[in-house]
Amino acid sequence: MHPDTLKHKASLWFGEFGSSVHITDVYWEGDISQAELMAVADQISPDWQTIDLELDPQHPCHGQTYRLTKPWPPRADEEEALRALEMEDALEGHYVWVHCCQTVMDPEGDLLDEAGRAYRQDFSTVMFCSEFTSFDDIAQQCDENFGKGEWDEYELYLDDTLPPPVASFG
Repeated sequence: MHPDTLKHKASLWFGEFGSSVHITDVYWEGDISQAELMAVADQISPDWQTIDLELDPQHPCHGQTYRLTKPWPPRADEEEALRALEMEDALEGHYVWVHCCQTVMDPEGDLLDEAGRAYRQDFSTVMFCSEFTSFDDIAQQCDENFGKGEWDEYELYLDDTLPPPVASFG
């Protein structure tokens, strides 16, 4: 039998092995890489945690058990994402001032990146005010105000936490 005519099956599961819930089965012909299979599974259900592979009965390795487990983000990334969601909930609906900056590699800079290289941050002289909805929305507004790729980071200030102005014009 030609390898491209072999029909394989993958079962998508949600939950811990042994107590998981079956989501659906996926069928395909021919070879597929693990990355391609995981991409298909993500399209069907982003909730999958395990994929059990069953090869075509005509395949020489039929009967062996193959299992893919969804790679989860490191614990620190999960905790950071949770903190970001909590912060978004706390800021939602509040007006914030947004101050963007660019990261400039500078041997005389007083900050160090993860590789130990010195850098400094150049903050824009312009800030803008917006009602907070999400961090992604603020990033999009930074692109609109300063240009895509023209800023690297931003800081948010609530109206009542802005430092007092050093001068006024009027």
